Amino acid sequence: MAECFFHTGRPAVTRCKQCGRPLCSECRIIKPEGIFCSAECAERFSVFAKRAEEIEAKRSKNNGLAGLVKLIIFLVFLFIIYLVIRRFL
Repeated sequence: MAECFFHTGRPAVTRCKQCGRPLCSECRIIKPEGIFCSAECAERFSVFAKRAEEIEAKRSKNNGLAGLVKLIIFLVFLFIIYLVIRRFL
């Protein structure tokens, strides 16, 4: 690990979860979301995490609709095959 970003000569024990700066045990700010170098980085990470959750929720909602459309197309395809086979038998 590198030296602490804020204290030259002190060995770093971890890195900021947001910006990646190496930190000594004295400089780290421990939050429930992770370890950060400053309140600003903790806030940026919080905003990022919230936006990522919103995007994932939208993506999950859209994937559910796409899955339903695929299922309907598959069932129509099976029905057409059934009609074709029935016609020739």
